[in-house]
Amino acid sequence: MPLNPDISFEQMKAFRAVAERGSFSAAATVLFRTQSAISIQVARLEQNLDQKLFYRSTKLVELTPAGAILLGYVNRIFDTLQEARAAIGDMDKVVKGRLVISTSDTTACYRLPLLFQEFQHRYPLVELLIQNHTSPQTIDKVLNREVDIGIATIHNMPSQLVCKPLFRRQDILICHPQHRLANRADVLLKDLENYPVVLLDDKCSSRRLLDDYCAEAKVRLNIAMELSSIEVVKALVKIDTGISIVPEISVRADIEQGLLAGVAVADIAQQRAVQTGPIYHSARYLSKAAQAFLQLLETVE
Repeated sequence: MPLNPDISFEQMKAFRAVAERGSFSAAATVLFRTQSAISIQVARLEQNLDQKLFYRSTKLVELTPAGAILLGYVNRIFDTLQEARAAIGDMDKVVKGRLVISTSDTTACYRLPLLFQEFQHRYPLVELLIQNHTSPQTIDKVLNREVDIGIATIHNMPSQLVCKPLFRRQDILICHPQHRLANRADVLLKDLENYPVVLLDDKCSSRRLLDDYCAEAKVRLNIAMELSSIEVVKALVKIDTGISIVPEISVRADIEQGLLAGVAVADIAQQRAVQTGPIYHSARYLSKAAQAFLQLLETVE
């Protein structure tokens, strides 16, 4: 029996919804269709491709290897259509549309709030969506073309990405103001081995960089806790639960208010400067909204 070469948009939409939600009924709900209509579209797609796309059981719907391959292409088709819509929308001179940005807690909290406010003031017709992810996760989001722009630590970047280093990272030691290290001009990583250390977990670029520095200095820190929030790290250091190493920008106000002491780490200060900045996929269409955001970002100190 010859294969039908026609794959419809409705078939792809139904397939994608089932794949994302792991359920035919959930896909039907989000697409405002009946479950039987979704099942028919997926069955037709499977017939067109002569491949099963899902493993089905009473409790679970999972992609087959063929389904996983197809999902990657379908996502690219939908992304390309979204970019086409943005490109057509940019034919007039008004900056509008949807702009999705991914960045870390540190950047979003301590460097960009005023910029987000200014951008929304200048471009009220742009729907600005901010996703909170670690730098490694942000890089993956940009690579998969799931977001328009990422703002991440620029370190060992894939060749497909365009990177614009804008901000210099400076990691410092923080401790309680009465801690014995608080009045030091600087310290070595080796000096910290005998103290309990509270760190971000290894999903964060800050932690991965620190692990690299420690490996180079042949230092093994006494890690008391690993956390996903820099605010929790700061709170614990403020009550003298331990010391930590964090980006200086995240503790600048706390140090000025005397809530924390900040000390330079000589091993880190001597390293080649690590920077953060915007990244985007070289093959992705940059809308007028994205271009306007990048231009505004360059004004941030």
